[in-house]
Amino acid sequence: MTLVDVHCHTANRSDDSIVPLREYAALAAGRGIDVVCITDHDQFWTPDEMEIASGETGVVLIPGCEINTDAGHVLCFGLTGYKFGYHRPEKLRDAMATANGAAVYAHPYRRNLPPGKDPVSEDQFDASITSTLGNPLLKWVDAIESANGRGTKEQNQFSDQLALTAEMPGVGGSDSHKVEDFGQVVTDVAGEIRSVSDLIDALKSGDVRAVKLG
Repeated sequence: MTLVDVHCHTANRSDDSIVPLREYAALAAGRGIDVVCITDHDQFWTPDEMEIASGETGVVLIPGCEINTDAGHVLCFGLTGYKFGYHRPEKLRDAMATANGAAVYAHPYRRNLPPGKDPVSEDQFDASITSTLGNPLLKWVDAIESANGRGTKEQNQFSDQLALTAEMPGVGGSDSHKVEDFGQVVTDVAGEIRSVSDLIDALKSGDVRAVKLG
């Protein structure tokens, strides 16, 4: 079993984060988290940069990217750089297929649950699930972020129900932008994860599940 936080942002390359890259390995070691995925907005890190930042902690840092598309945000693993047009879901889909990468639909409650109405009615909740099932991202991503550390209880219930209804694997990510965000939820992965290719294989196998940490 490997505990992986699939969704973290750094102050270095995400304007809305205040956590420096160098802090993540130490934070993870203190929480018993084995792997941290650095997924800055439309920005990329190299495996060498991740190895240097992990230092002697034993925590594995994996480069990824959160890409904003017209249909929602996608955590991408396997790409190495941003190209114009990735905001179009079909363009990003093709790039991910060429790279043999893996993709996660991040915080799917955004744009789908009515904002500012928490909780919503049962009818509205069900209607939002039904409409989201038509999102083009669900035709090609490998997993859904069914638990987001910054999401409310209802928002995460929505994401979890979406994953169940779509019969897709659900993963957990803190979506951390500050230290207090980190380590709220993670992904339990069967087997050892030592590299981005290991993570891609795990996401594609579907042998993953979201876990809330105490």
